[in-house]
Amino acid sequence: MFSLFSKKPKFSVKTKNYSSELIACGLWTEVGRKTVQKDVASVQQRFQSLRPQIDSPSNPSGTIVISRPANPNGSFSYFIGDLTDNAEQKSDFAVERLKCGKYAHITVDFKDSSQLTLAVAKAKRYFFTKWLPESDYIVCKEIESIELYDRRSNIAFASMELIFPLISK
Repeated sequence: MFSLFSKKPKFSVKTKNYSSELIACGLWTEVGRKTVQKDVASVQQRFQSLRPQIDSPSNPSGTIVISRPANPNGSFSYFIGDLTDNAEQKSDFAVERLKCGKYAHITVDFKDSSQLTLAVAKAKRYFFTKWLPESDYIVCKEIESIELYDRRSNIAFASMELIFPLISK
């Protein structure tokens, strides 16, 4: 009897059309399936030390994490960087551009940083298993997901935007 009532999804997906590109300056690394924590921590630490050298950081600022789809061996490419207004950066940095177009956004809330990984995994599962199959879109093959940590936020609970570049079916 209770199955007649549909449960409201925990996540809400909003599509947004980017009319101008976003530019991020940062570092790429290859992340091994068995060494994820070590690999990510290492590139994040290196990025933190280089961050002051970014030319023309955006205001308001934000940190971008880009994950590429996993290879057959389970490894994947991982990017961490900050939004910038200048694509011309020192050679220590990689510059990534989020092109104009349609993107899906999910706001992921978490009470403390230890809950973030699980919250992101649940949001991705909802997006790929529920929302995307019922939509008129597919996800760009080059990017699995983008995380945007916006530094403007002054809310009581932390949140981040999980972003997916979309292509019409």
